[in-house]
Amino acid sequence: MENEIIQVVSAILSLKPSSEGVLVEAGSYKGGSTAKLSLAARIAKRKLVVFDSFEGIPEHREVQGKNIFGGNAYFPPGSYAGSLEEVSNNVKRFGAIEVCQFRKGWFKDTLSGFHVPVGVVYIDVDLESSTRTCIKYLYPLLITGGTLFSQDGHLPWVIKILNDNDFWKKEVGCQKPPRMAGLGKRKLVIIRKD
Repeated sequence: MENEIIQVVSAILSLKPSSEGVLVEAGSYKGGSTAKLSLAARIAKRKLVVFDSFEGIPEHREVQGKNIFGGNAYFPPGSYAGSLEEVSNNVKRFGAIEVCQFRKGWFKDTLSGFHVPVGVVYIDVDLESSTRTCIKYLYPLLITGGTLFSQDGHLPWVIKILNDNDFWKKEVGCQKPPRMAGLGKRKLVIIRKD
């Protein structure tokens, strides 16, 4: 949605030019959001690192059903697949490919070796397990004042993990969950790091 991507772009453009940190997108599908975020990255003079399997949703056994608005929310393995070639071609056509770095593979494999400070994170990964992995590895890399956006705040299984104090403490390393706006009320959840 336009208003959602505008919020992410606004966070990118609000980063202090003197602050460190790349931008990260986890879950690119066909590259629509990647193209938009790459344009903001170019303006902000930052790199956009894009993590995706480029093979769609991974195999999983998660029980899914309805979102908080009553709509169907089922993500079968292989759905939402956009090949790396397709995504990069879309970014070349509509965005700024020169600021992008693509990391192909499953999140558990690619994020575990990523150790770069991050200014803004945008995740749209649909599964509880993928959300857990992305936040576990990316939230600790956020700079103070950085923002993590989850596009899945309307999914009951994502709401559950984001509300789980033990997850934040034991897996992410936070004494308490961070401030969140929108969880359980809308799709886009905003998590700021103080």
